[in-house]
Amino acid sequence: MSWETIRNLVRDEWLILSLLLAWSLAGLAVICERFYTLWNIIPKSAEFKDRVVDAIARGDLGKAAALAEMSQVPLADVFERGLQVFQRTPQKTTEAVNSQRGAAVLTLKRYLWALGTVGSSAPFVGLFGTVVGILKAFQSMSVAGTGGFKVVSQGIAAALVATAAGLMVAIYAVIAYNYFVARINGIAMQYKLYCEEFLAALGEMPKARPAAASETAAVGS
Repeated sequence: MSWETIRNLVRDEWLILSLLLAWSLAGLAVICERFYTLWNIIPKSAEFKDRVVDAIARGDLGKAAALAEMSQVPLADVFERGLQVFQRTPQKTTEAVNSQRGAAVLTLKRYLWALGTVGSSAPFVGLFGTVVGILKAFQSMSVAGTGGFKVVSQGIAAALVATAAGLMVAIYAVIAYNYFVARINGIAMQYKLYCEEFLAALGEMPKARPAAASETAAVGS
């Protein structure tokens, strides 16, 4: 395909190609944003969980709440909510933690709908451009009164560039979408385990308090 043919294609199909370019930029923006958000999130969450559980094991709920308030990982919102409910109505702590954990996982899926839309719609946008290009090629042939395989093949080859561009955008968008879905599912499973450990530590609090009280009474006597 000559440069003149490409220039004519860009000039004739600028709307379709511009739309595919916008699709591509939107997909790349979502990919970069999700990579930045999910980068190293499991090690950071594990370190945060260990510090909170250690504070709870020592009976220092104030420190645990402070750690949850200062941390930037999504798990911090879950633990902060759990600590708040535990201090008011301990019997509802598990329900509150599970509900907040679901909300935290949902935030990790932010903008993935846009990436999925790009991956599913880009081939159809490219195909639409190809169909329009082929129709224009046949219309030009009918007006000029010329034809033949060479003329038809040149027009079709130029029009298929739109389909190729749409497929290229869709391929990386679908791959990235599937990767992020699998990654977030793994994070959700890890968060479930962290929350179970957090709830187990809170469950030991009533046992630790009477023991501490009895020790204090023994020392006083």
